[in-house]
Amino acid sequence: MMTKHTPGPWAIRYDYVVQARSFDDGRLVPVAQPYGVNGDGSDLFANARLIAAAPNLLEALEAEEEWRGREAAGEIDPEWDYETMVAAKRRAAISKAKGEQQ
Repeated sequence: MMTKHTPGPWAIRYDYVVQARSFDDGRLVPVAQPYGVNGDGSDLFANARLIAAAPNLLEALEAEEEWRGREAAGEIDPEWDYETMVAAKRRAAISKAKGEQQ
């Protein structure tokens, strides 16, 4: 199924605007502008990181769902370590959302 959202990767600009590459010419275009509830703006960057990680988080969840479905149907190849691949996607997405990696 084709997604309707702007595909990743998404990145954070110096002013916290979340950007993605344009289909037309590859230039970076705004996807989202985060806001914060803290008066000092200390949560803006954390919110931007979470938004920028959304495509990665979705990809990890979709991979997990596919793996579980294939496992339940008995379609998992024992020679292929799908569980490790799914776990790596999950860890990378969480790290990006928390700002532990860009």
